[in-house]
Amino acid sequence: MYLNSFDYFRAITIILIVMGHCYAIAGWQIETFFDRTFANMVSGGTSLFVFISGFLFYHVFYHRFEYKSFIKKKIKNVYSPYIFLSILPICYALYVKMPYKEYFFGPTDTFYDQLVRPAFLYFWHGGVMVYWYIPFIMTIFLISPLFIFFIRLDTQKQIRIVAILSIISAFVHRPVHNISIIQSVIYFTPVYMFGILCSMQKEYIYEKLKGKEYIICGVIVLLAMLQACTTNVCSNIQKNIFEFNGVDIAYFQKLCMCLVFMVFLHRFEDKNIKFLKQIAASSFSIYFLHGWFIFFISKLRNYYADFWGLHLLPPMSFVVIACSYALALGVKKAFPQKSRMLVGW
Repeated sequence: MYLNSFDYFRAITIILIVMGHCYAIAGWQIETFFDRTFANMVSGGTSLFVFISGFLFYHVFYHRFEYKSFIKKKIKNVYSPYIFLSILPICYALYVKMPYKEYFFGPTDTFYDQLVRPAFLYFWHGGVMVYWYIPFIMTIFLISPLFIFFIRLDTQKQIRIVAILSIISAFVHRPVHNISIIQSVIYFTPVYMFGILCSMQKEYIYEKLKGKEYIICGVIVLLAMLQACTTNVCSNIQKNIFEFNGVDIAYFQKLCMCLVFMVFLHRFEDKNIKFLKQIAASSFSIYFLHGWFIFFISKLRNYYADFWGLHLLPPMSFVVIACSYALALGVKKAFPQKSRMLVGW
């Protein structure tokens, strides 16, 4: 059964992710309690994408799962556009020696330390243009047999595993600059499993939570406010894996948000919302391309400094999404047989 609601879920998620990356070009200074609370709800949309991926792993792939063909398809549709679209950003990063020079470049002026080593590490970690998600999610795909094993457990064991791993994730936090693939896998694995569990129990969840979304929304706001009270960090805290830095409140807030979107959007299952369907269809391309438009706009931000503020976030996000969509559509029309390998659509 095709789920329109998860198309809409994916569209809303990519919009939130782009908004979370547009703070700087909007000139939004996150200073007040309201600013921090709102930013906590907008930021961290990656968890929603991971949840969706886990949900669809069971709904779409599990019943006809064959590891080799699954991985080959993911390499073609996910890793191929990553390889193609990483070439120019990595060349630029090698030229300007950023971002995060201390992580990627070696200490000497040798060809190896200044070109070979950083090029390999940038590609391996996805450390340019927020592409870190691709090496991470490909690792998740590579350990799919683990999730097949999880699916075959009884529900009580599944709930216990998700609960225990979620507690671990809440203390592990996301890696600094999202560079550590292993830490990202540890952090997001229970989110992926939660998506699988919700997919397996979707009818029960729809029945029990229908009409109660406002209660979960209240929890989301309260968690965002709690984080705004206790830390100046918006969204997920980033730290080294073995450091202690408290509990990641945003982790639990995003799990609640996953449930809200899943249940609320289910009521539109028989609706054809064309705008959201188009955004969903092109969401992977928007993810790949939006960083470039943010980069270009950032070079112009001093020209509109007098207008900086939160009020610029929606129009700036719209411009970035529209430009990314237009470019992806142009590539799709120009190279209909290859566009998915080039830009993910």
